[in-house]
Amino acid sequence: MSIGGRERFRLNETGASGIPLAPGGAPVVGHLPGLARGRAVFLQGLRGCGDVVEMRLGRRSFYVLNAPEAIHDVLVTQSGRFSKGMLFDRVRPYIGNGLASSDGPFHLRQRRALQPAFHRERVARYSEMFTEVAGARVGGWQAKRRMDMSQEMRELAVAMLMPTLFPFAEGSETGRAIEDLGARVSGDLGVLVRGVLRATILPPALAVLPTPARRRFLTSAAALRRLAESAVRQARGNPESHGVLALMLAYEGGMSDEEACDELLTFLVAGVETTATTLSWALHALARDPGMADRMSEEARAAEPGVVTPAVLPYTARFVQEVLRLYQPLWFMGRRALQTVRVGRYEIPRGAEVVYSAATLHRDPAHFPDPLRFDPDRWLARPEKSLPRGAYLPFGAGNRKCIGDGFAWAEMLAALSAVTRRWHLHPAPGHRVRAVADAQIHPDALPMSVTPRAAG
Repeated sequence: MSIGGRERFRLNETGASGIPLAPGGAPVVGHLPGLARGRAVFLQGLRGCGDVVEMRLGRRSFYVLNAPEAIHDVLVTQSGRFSKGMLFDRVRPYIGNGLASSDGPFHLRQRRALQPAFHRERVARYSEMFTEVAGARVGGWQAKRRMDMSQEMRELAVAMLMPTLFPFAEGSETGRAIEDLGARVSGDLGVLVRGVLRATILPPALAVLPTPARRRFLTSAAALRRLAESAVRQARGNPESHGVLALMLAYEGGMSDEEACDELLTFLVAGVETTATTLSWALHALARDPGMADRMSEEARAAEPGVVTPAVLPYTARFVQEVLRLYQPLWFMGRRALQTVRVGRYEIPRGAEVVYSAATLHRDPAHFPDPLRFDPDRWLARPEKSLPRGAYLPFGAGNRKCIGDGFAWAEMLAALSAVTRRWHLHPAPGHRVRAVADAQIHPDALPMSVTPRAAG
């Protein structure tokens, strides 16, 4: 295979022909400079280099999966031959061994413990609460006042998540503790997630240097851990409590305080940042095309109050699908081979780190014609079920697929319905939105103002 005008094959430990090396690497640092300059752009460039491509960060090799078939093979067909990998090794010291970072029998145990929290009937109840919270928060916006919608969406995601984790009586001691958690969690979460991803791509010696960013990261990680521990203690002392945290503590066989704290931090990280980033891109798309916002507003006003499902809001659902395609927030995910594994025509050596980028996968013109065009109605012409397995992975796949995908859908439908029902969105004049890839691919800033829609 020709890569940048040269060929490279090597023998791995099994003697099979090797995996092509990505072009542009440098001695010692490998492809780290190119990745640091533009992570999503760099990974997008690797898609033309082969179904599986070797990328080096420092002296360590990562094998990038580009073909949907290869990704499906690793995530689903041969999932038992892979563990979570280096990304989650770096996460674990800071958010613990929760569902996102755990593996093996313990992961299965925790998933079974938490599954009841995401049953369809419970998510339907959450949807009513999401609608109420989103309506109250969005209803408090001031017309024509300039707002950073990225920050607004992060605070909204926190506000929707908190009552599902810890329902409380307003004004109670528990309530005040949880309100404090909600008020402080937003900023610390952003610092934590960015720090973890920075530590993942940097060589270990550089990742632990006491830079100002590293100190902020450690401070935020410690603050989130203390707040989570406080919430667990409050729930233990309140036998009347309910919600996801109470389900954790009541699980048959018992969940320790440390385990519950780890899961709580996992929910905060997974349930706030990704949802907030997706909603931010959604508002960006709506502000650029008021016609789409009008269609969603009409759909929201016609729906029964509190009912936010894809069946009731079909255009809004297609819109969210398209946001998750074109603006997929997670720029890469990874696994580690537990043994030598054949993926397609290549053999991945034991212990190798394997990564894939849904953000680049979702822009493949073979499956998404004119991939840079934002078009919710493309999902009418080619529904998700008609795509090859592994071609569209907004929430992952296999036995480690995001357990809260239905939960996230309900949050996003409720939030977008609340916004479009009440407001017209106006981007700040002269501001150009840039995509920034650190922990996630997010807008650098999203200044907007709103004006009220006519009552109807």
